[in-house]
Amino acid sequence: MSVNYHAFQNRGYLFSNHETLEEQWHSAFAGYDPARISRILHLETDAEYLYLSYYQKTYRLQLGDGHLERKTESGWTDKLYFNETMSIYHLLQYTKDHPRTAGVWVPNTALEGAGTHNRNLPDPLLTPFAARFSGKTDMLEKACLQLGGIRLDKGDIAFQFISFPQIPLQLIFWDADEDFPAQVQVLFDQYVTDYLHFETTGCVISDLLEMLEDTVHFFPAQ
Repeated sequence: MSVNYHAFQNRGYLFSNHETLEEQWHSAFAGYDPARISRILHLETDAEYLYLSYYQKTYRLQLGDGHLERKTESGWTDKLYFNETMSIYHLLQYTKDHPRTAGVWVPNTALEGAGTHNRNLPDPLLTPFAARFSGKTDMLEKACLQLGGIRLDKGDIAFQFISFPQIPLQLIFWDADEDFPAQVQVLFDQYVTDYLHFETTGCVISDLLEMLEDTVHFFPAQ
């Protein structure tokens, strides 16, 4: 089973649809003391909230009841999707006291603990994404730039993104040729599990891919 399987399963689902899980996480963070995590991650806090940034969007954790909210143009909403919610809760839960950075980029299938039973199976997130942009590198490049990606000299096109300020990731795309279909790879720092559970990286990848796909939908028809 791919490390990205559960993130794929929960794409498009509101966190509130998982009522039991929602209650568990709200309870786990009710009365949360932000002192430790705000010191490690340099996060802003006040008497009621802990504030975070995820893909350049602002979120806040209600310290009293453990609910998460995202800032919108009209105010704050608690209608969050499963993958974004779990990414934030897991960052708060799994970040170590002294997280490291290796400077070595690896796919999340190579992270410690991320066993994959059959590496020949299509990845549920990456394989359809690559097929969707086969022959459309110009559109993917435009979407990456629009989302603030930093261009890299890898593959046919490649960009680095910032999920959480402490967690960059790199997307590398090779277009199809006469021998191989289009392929995409997403890389993390080897020590990303000092911040997240290895399966949570699938949630972070899924959110990035969805944002790129949604951005393309707003492009004028060619």
